[in-house]
Amino acid sequence: MFSTTGVTITTNTDHPTTTISSSTDVSPSSQSTVSTTPQCVDTDCPACTGTCMFNTTFGRCKCHCQDFVFGDSCVFGANDTSAQIDTGVIPTRNANFTLEVNITFQDAFNNLSSPQSVEFITTLQPELESLCKEADPQSYKNVQVIKLSSGSVVAVSVAEYVYTNNETQIQFVNTQLDGVLSDMLNDRSNLNKISQAFHNASVQLNELTFQLPEIKDINDLRPYVNCRFSNYTAEIINGQWLCVGPCKTNPDYCHQRGECHNDIYKGPVCRCFESSLKQFYGPQCDLFHWGPGFYGALFGSLATTFLLLIAIVIAAIVRKRHMGVWKRSNSFHRRLSAFEEDFFDFSDAGNHNLGFAGTFRPRLQNVDTRLQVTTKRPEVLNINP
Repeated sequence: MFSTTGVTITTNTDHPTTTISSSTDVSPSSQSTVSTTPQCVDTDCPACTGTCMFNTTFGRCKCHCQDFVFGDSCVFGANDTSAQIDTGVIPTRNANFTLEVNITFQDAFNNLSSPQSVEFITTLQPELESLCKEADPQSYKNVQVIKLSSGSVVAVSVAEYVYTNNETQIQFVNTQLDGVLSDMLNDRSNLNKISQAFHNASVQLNELTFQLPEIKDINDLRPYVNCRFSNYTAEIINGQWLCVGPCKTNPDYCHQRGECHNDIYKGPVCRCFESSLKQFYGPQCDLFHWGPGFYGALFGSLATTFLLLIAIVIAAIVRKRHMGVWKRSNSFHRRLSAFEEDFFDFSDAGNHNLGFAGTFRPRLQNVDTRLQVTTKRPEVLNINP
């Protein structure tokens, strides 16, 4: 077997792909190849507002959108998107409580930065965090030991709970959290865990108080609600703040003649409907012109009507000519029939006497047989003697 050592670097000019292969012999099993995914640049995804990434399914660079946008360039937003709550400035609801740990108080505890205080707080705080977070995992923010005082060692602590973007959760923090947290800090099994952390020193809850809530309901969160897109509007939907796109706040923007899309930069954009009969256009699809299908149907109907009219006219002409021939033929037959009746009528022939006089009287139709008698006056001859 021949052995070789070398490095081959192949560069694709279309996409900067680098392939490095090294080998120590000609056997395929001894070769190793390191390949990197093609790197995409901005020109590969024009107007992309997301991240231009190589898509192995399509085999080319495509714009990768975030969850709340879509489209080839990631410029269209959903009708409803989650609102951003500024938790840094939103008021919290604080629970102030004191725990008494039965150990000897040291003067160093008066300074929370002293090693003794740091050690004490480092031991106590994880136990308190576990209990306070369990009382309300969604709203829990933190817990701090703010003071150590004498009387054994009394640890004054503050637990902070934030208001979330949910009406049900807000009401829980305002009306139920105090009871839940009180039960957990008074629970003997929980106190025993803290006691074990301090070498089985007895631990008890001395006091628990909640400050008055500054956020009464979901409406009080409005000053702290922000929408990531400037043309979106914050609205309360199903007990929480959502950012609503302009297409939803203006449902008739496209006059129901097109599909409205929320352009996160330009506002509502209409994609007008088109069919073979009608084609809508304009910024809000308020204009239209007839499509080729309409004119095809129109001219087809006219042609059909015209052909039908021609067929009716032809049928009428043929029928008229046929009726004229029939009438002439029928008139001739009627005249021939009358002649035969009149000429060959022997109903008045009387007795058959071989045609002697007085035995045959021809019938003459429409002839007046009345005798006209005229009297001629005699002429008088004047004879002179």
